Amino acid sequence: MTESISTNYSIPSVMKAAQQNGYGEVRNVLTLRNDVPVPYELSSKQTLIRVHAGSINQIDWKVLNGNFSSLVRLSFPHVPGKDVAGVIVNIGLGVKRFQIGDKVYGNLGMNDGSFAEYVRGDESLFSLKPNNITMEEAAAIPLACQTSYQVLFKKASPPIGMESKILICGGSTATGLYAIQLAKAVGAHVTATCSQRNFSLMEKLGYDITQTNIETNNNRNQLHIIDYNEKDFEHELKGQNYDVVYDCIGGEQQWISAQQVLKCGGQFITIVGDDRKSIISLKSLVSVGSSLINRKFWSIFGSSHHNYIFHFVNQNFQELDDIRTKYIETGKVKPLIDTIYDWQKDDVEALYLLYEKSKSEKAQGKLILKIAHEE
Repeated sequence: MTESISTNYSIPSVMKAAQQNGYGEVRNVLTLRNDVPVPYELSSKQTLIRVHAGSINQIDWKVLNGNFSSLVRLSFPHVPGKDVAGVIVNIGLGVKRFQIGDKVYGNLGMNDGSFAEYVRGDESLFSLKPNNITMEEAAAIPLACQTSYQVLFKKASPPIGMESKILICGGSTATGLYAIQLAKAVGAHVTATCSQRNFSLMEKLGYDITQTNIETNNNRNQLHIIDYNEKDFEHELKGQNYDVVYDCIGGEQQWISAQQVLKCGGQFITIVGDDRKSIISLKSLVSVGSSLINRKFWSIFGSSHHNYIFHFVNQNFQELDDIRTKYIETGKVKPLIDTIYDWQKDDVEALYLLYEKSKSEKAQGKLILKIAHEE
């Protein structure tokens, strides 16, 4: 470790932080402690963040349950949480992009996470926080929004743009809600699947909801929704030549159905795959590999040339900068929040409720853990 730049912030030696001590159900493996050492020693490119808020993603409770333990081994105790928003209170001597006092947001990946009063991370993990939203709203953005940003503008070829046709399976998921907004912001024709219960979420985003697909419609504020409990998108949209089907919910049937609505050369991009539970084992890795090879083969030699893409998000601060300046600060994209849990008020129960509601998949928007109040 190298010396850091002196700071006017008073940084304690210990902090309050969530600690995961093994794999299993949240109430069995997650605790909240007040004596966790603050990671104040910084290398040249690291920053120390005073955390104001974090948010939970499906991957967080899947990691907690041990779904990825065959692929990624955690060192226990582990501080969970990937999405973070907070204030930089110290920086390494080589940090160039930030100053002490900057408000930032970012995705911490598999490092020790955001469910703590302080977190240490390389400056490349963070971007300046959008100036028109709260810390809680900023914490709702990084992983989910960046995932959809990469799918629409990096993985899709050509990138989603004016007049593109995209079907989003799971429009009421966090990634789906961001994908709808990003696609509409660049002038794409968007259809999304969700349940009737979540139609109100789309209206909160300011769209006019229609259950009738009119391809020639020029109303950019109109959003075509299919209630998956009532209708099968395969039959509703068959032969309508979509450029991209973006799968946010998983299951083999999504790929099977998508082939009926994609144009020749269209792309099916999934962030979940066939196994919705995402339990990684040697057997599942072999199965996934076999499926990918088979689908890639038919994308080349089949008559329809549908391209199957399994996307894993990668961290990139330039994309977070782009999301901030082009979409969040311009008001074209906004985070929707279901519940803010406050551990200052509810202590460890706030953590338990956060994980349990995320696992139920009943949230209408992002679930936030408030760590500290804004200054």
